[in-house]
Amino acid sequence: MTKFTKQGLSRRHLFRTPLAFAAGAIAAPSLLSALAGEAKATGGSSHHGHPKLDPIYYPVRYFRPDISLRGKLAVITGASRGNGRAVGEALRALGVDVIGTSRDPDSVPNPPAFPLLRLDIADPASVLAFPALLAANAKFQQRGQVDILCNNAGRMVFGQIVPIPPTDPAFYFAQRDLGMRTLHSGHVMMTNVMLPLMPPTGYARIVFTVSSISYLTGFAQPGGSYMDVYNAGKAALRSYANCLAAAFRDAQSNIRVSCVHPYAMNTALAEHPNPVYTQPVDANGLSATDPIFNAIVTGGRQLLANALPPSMIGETYGQLLRMAEPELNVVVGSPREPLATQGANAFVEQGLLDENEVSALPFR
Repeated sequence: MTKFTKQGLSRRHLFRTPLAFAAGAIAAPSLLSALAGEAKATGGSSHHGHPKLDPIYYPVRYFRPDISLRGKLAVITGASRGNGRAVGEALRALGVDVIGTSRDPDSVPNPPAFPLLRLDIADPASVLAFPALLAANAKFQQRGQVDILCNNAGRMVFGQIVPIPPTDPAFYFAQRDLGMRTLHSGHVMMTNVMLPLMPPTGYARIVFTVSSISYLTGFAQPGGSYMDVYNAGKAALRSYANCLAAAFRDAQSNIRVSCVHPYAMNTALAEHPNPVYTQPVDANGLSATDPIFNAIVTGGRQLLANALPPSMIGETYGQLLRMAEPELNVVVGSPREPLATQGANAFVEQGLLDENEVSALPFR
């Protein structure tokens, strides 16, 4: 029987009591702290037959830029708050002209110092209309092209993987579709409508904010099935971005692609009403009938409330965009405490090792 925890508990044993999900989710911050201490004590080396993980954490501590970004124009989706706003602020500090997007720019409290154009990444009509909005913007008119596209917009998606009453199947399917359009297909559309506006020669970059979770299915995490849409959407986005990079390489294009994979970040992604829910919720974004769902959502909110500062993503973008040949996939995090615990390093990395045990093509 495959072992999944430090104490040797099997997945089958864990499933005997559904409330184990709830206990695990609510205790997530303290559990992560304990796991981080154990991981630090073992030095991250392989154990119990597992391969060793060797992440290169960004932002790197000693960075020497190859390129100046001064005067370039960047479009950043989902830039009204959180990670996208941090990217915009970091790029502005490097001399970039920034245009952000928001689903509802007029309702953004304390808006950023750069303009926000209306864009709903999950709405094809909104994406198709965006180039016209951009063409009317003075920053774009001055430059005449977009040098940097930051595909950052996203939402958390929570819900049971198999709908049970009172979840209406039509609502369930519609919300799952909304989640996938937000996390994957909307970015595919946005990239394609923006490509004609990017320079055909010289400097041009596309960067995707993906997630370390894109490397996990959710199988090895208690309650992971409640986030299957989020995990699947991020995995699909990573696959698209990496294949896009391969296509540009094969065509000898000037466009370079990078993917930023954050560990846990201190954002409002899990705060109500920001997530996409695939089952009914009340005014607080909780279920009246599903305590496991409530534990997963509450645990996620607690985790992100104490997670890594988004400025680390902004700095990572700034480093990648100033490399002559940027890396394709990088992780945002740190091996040092307290950042290791804040980023949930042990939780994510142990999950990767656990899922390797059930892979059809495992590393040894």
